[in-house]
Amino acid sequence: MKLGKSKEPNYFELLYQMAECSCRAAVQLDEMMHNYTDVARKADIVHNTEHECDDLLHKLVHELNSAFITPIDREDLIAIGNGIDTITDTIEDVANLFDMLSIKRVEKAALDMSELSTSICKALADAVKEFEVFHSSKKLNNLVIEVNRLEEKGDVLHRSTMKALFSNSDTPVLDIMKWKEIYDNLERIYDMCEDVADALEGTAVKNR
Repeated sequence: MKLGKSKEPNYFELLYQMAECSCRAAVQLDEMMHNYTDVARKADIVHNTEHECDDLLHKLVHELNSAFITPIDREDLIAIGNGIDTITDTIEDVANLFDMLSIKRVEKAALDMSELSTSICKALADAVKEFEVFHSSKKLNNLVIEVNRLEEKGDVLHRSTMKALFSNSDTPVLDIMKWKEIYDNLERIYDMCEDVADALEGTAVKNR
């Protein structure tokens, strides 16, 4: 009896599932910051989402290492997967900082930066979803541009937030250090989303 060939995994779908984890983690962080109670438990929820993303990355790498041929270079798929995983890691880092640094209340600027992180993660997830059909896509370029636009908006927000933080002479030095760490990590989310979006675009161009 001839055995049927096992179905090839959909690497693009795995990447999209990872991007969805980033979106979910960003929303969970934002909800924690807007409803700032039971912080340790809510940080654990973000951690569980990050762990799910890790599992998806391990599956992606395992499948790629086992495959005879892949639709695009293994290195490109793994680089994109690692980039998305790092976004989710950083979102978890922010959630943990609120707990570890014993933040008593959430500043308005942090809420603004968190809301932007949910927007840029959603925009990136849309780009990752479209990446599967990059050969014929008419949307991917505009989706990448949107991620870049949000990253630029994030840069402006981060600079103004940091300026306000260091300009307030009434803020204790320890609080300045705490909030700088949180703001820098939130800004890192924007940068990494842009890096992944640029990797999607570069990989698409290389394989057309």
